[in-house]
Amino acid sequence: MAKKQVSIVSALSLLQFCLGVFFIVLGVSNLTNYNSDWSELKRAFGKNDGLSLAMAVVELVMGAILVFGLFLSVSADLTKLLGIVLFILWALYIVLAFFIQNFLEPNFLTWLYRLSWHGIILISLWIVGKKYI
Repeated sequence: MAKKQVSIVSALSLLQFCLGVFFIVLGVSNLTNYNSDWSELKRAFGKNDGLSLAMAVVELVMGAILVFGLFLSVSADLTKLLGIVLFILWALYIVLAFFIQNFLEPNFLTWLYRLSWHGIILISLWIVGKKYI
């Protein structure tokens, strides 16, 4: 009988690393694009970007936990909580961005393409999150 080769890097670990790096970069990008001077002006016109700021912080923290969790021992409860929060926020973002605000915009194929890669990220969060449950 053939022996199964043991790999040092599993597909799940690689997915966790890539997802972690993605969320770190996304969080840093969203934080650097956040301008508190403009947020006052935007708030005056009815746009509240507090959710964007909260999402950026959660993305950054979760990304760091995903990456460092591969090398260090991280509290499973904290990882589970942040994973659930990020999953819910990402799902909420998908519903808001693709169904409530910009349904089928700018055209069907572009909309479907963007929806599918956001869905891949959501499912990846679910797969990696199952590791900690």
